[in-house]
This record gives sequence, C-alpha cells and structure tokens, in this order.
Amino acid sequence: MDKIQDILLKAKLQFEAEEFQLALSDYQKVVEIDPKHIEANFMIGEIHHQIGDMAKALSFYIKVSDLEPSHKKANVKIEMINTILDYFNSDMHNP
Repeated sequence: MDKIQDILLKAKLQFEAEEFQLALSDYQKVVEIDPKHIEANFMIGEIHHQIGDMAKALSFYIKVSDLEPSHKKANVKIEMINTILDYFNSDMHNP
C-alpha cells in the first residue's frame, strides 16, 4: 500500500506542476495495481479533461461514479461534460 501512496504523491505534485503526461503515467501505474482505485481513476479523468480529451475524461468520471455512486466531484464533472457535449452537438437533439 505504501507503494501506491508514494506514486499518488508523486503524481499529485506533477499534476500541480501541470506536468500532465508524467502525472497521467503515474496515475495509470496506480490503476494497474488497483483498477478500482477511486482517486487515481478520477485524476486520470481530470488530466484528460485538462488536455481537452472530453471523451476519455467522461469515461473515467463515469467509471468513478460506477465505483462510488456518491462521488460528488465525478458526478458534477459528468453533468458538466454532458452539458458541453450537448451544446456542441445540438444536432443530436430531437426536435
């Protein structure tokens, strides 16, 4: 468990320094060790969101919400991205 905590700390510092690819790599290492790790999955979603890959971000936020339905931040992010996607894909709405 200490290994995961060490990786998470390193990844958090990288994220705060906006070294997103390095942070992503470390969060992915955590998910390889523990695929259901809530924080790592959420932060992978955050990184994809930061770099503009909304589809991947949404996928990870949904995974977090599936693992922990009461995860407020993930649920807010899901709503936010769905709103953005609905706005940019207005042709998907049925009149």
